[in-house]
Amino acid sequence: MSFILIPNHGGDLQVNAWNWRPTISLLLRANLIDDRQHELMRCSGCGGAVNSQTATKIAEFLDQQLAGMNPGQRIRGDLKVTEEPKKRAVFTPATKVEDIDAAEVYSAAYEWLVAFRDFCRTCAGFRVS
Repeated sequence: MSFILIPNHGGDLQVNAWNWRPTISLLLRANLIDDRQHELMRCSGCGGAVNSQTATKIAEFLDQQLAGMNPGQRIRGDLKVTEEPKKRAVFTPATKVEDIDAAEVYSAAYEWLVAFRDFCRTCAGFRVS
């Protein structure tokens, strides 16, 4: 599953769910979005959006977050920073939900966060599609 961030100004930005879910959890923890926005932004086309002011705050927050990270690192789904390589998840018809480590499967890569920060600097707000 992928999400397309549609800006008020400039080009779209596409992101997969594996990077997007921990990203919006990080924004929720930083109080940049509220619970309702978080729920709307978790799904494509449900009305999730941020205005220009919030996009600017997100970019500023990501500047601070990235200052404490290095290329190749990632923020896991549990919001812990790691440099361990992402483990490959194998899904089969026999896979059970309890067999999946969601914190490991979902992680926001440093490189993705840089792209998202740069997008937020210029987008003048965006909606999630």
